[in-house]
Amino acid sequence: MLKLDRICRTYRTSDVETAALDEVSLEVRAGEFLSIMGPSGCGKSTLLNVLGLIDSPTSGAYWFMGEDVARCSEEQLTLRRRSRVGFVFQNFNLIDDLDVAENVEVALLYVGMSRAERRSRVAEALERVGLMHREHHMPKQLSGGQQQRVAVARALVTRPKLLLADEPTGNLDSANGDAVLDLLGAINRAGTTIVMVTHSAEHANRARRIVHMLDGRIVEDQEIAVAC
Repeated sequence: MLKLDRICRTYRTSDVETAALDEVSLEVRAGEFLSIMGPSGCGKSTLLNVLGLIDSPTSGAYWFMGEDVARCSEEQLTLRRRSRVGFVFQNFNLIDDLDVAENVEVALLYVGMSRAERRSRVAEALERVGLMHREHHMPKQLSGGQQQRVAVARALVTRPKLLLADEPTGNLDSANGDAVLDLLGAINRAGTTIVMVTHSAEHANRARRIVHMLDGRIVEDQEIAVAC
């Protein structure tokens, strides 16, 4: 589904050059649940941004769902990202002035869909995360766990094949964090490929594969045994 071949991502200022990714090669199979672990600054989030077509590599090759995206224009990358990738972030990134349903609908505003179809998709996504009864609440009226579930619904409303989660439990207590991971597990079992960045070994073990990073490189690729 996704294939990186010797990807490098270098950031340059007037006098400093920083290699965020250094010759990273990785394959993500369709239907996988993959965790990425490593210390702060090791390149985890940069790798996630490259996978999600938010950032472009400095060198190397990237096949996104079978397509070499190196030759795609920024507009073409944006279209692929909007239709095929969902994102969940640590800080929820909800819009305070919009209610729950409107926050979820935002992801559909640029895909050429009728209002009736958008409303149907929003209801479907909110039902999936168990928050249909909160559709007219404002973000400040929700707990942190509920806000993250709204963010998951927003990521799912476009029916993406790939869901990327960057520290999705980082701002949650253990109970709400476990609930979000349970939700991600159910989404994965329903067929969506998930790549999740996390600092937590316990949370990483919810995946079926863990990639460990250090200094911009992958240093270990570990399959997790599934209990019988």
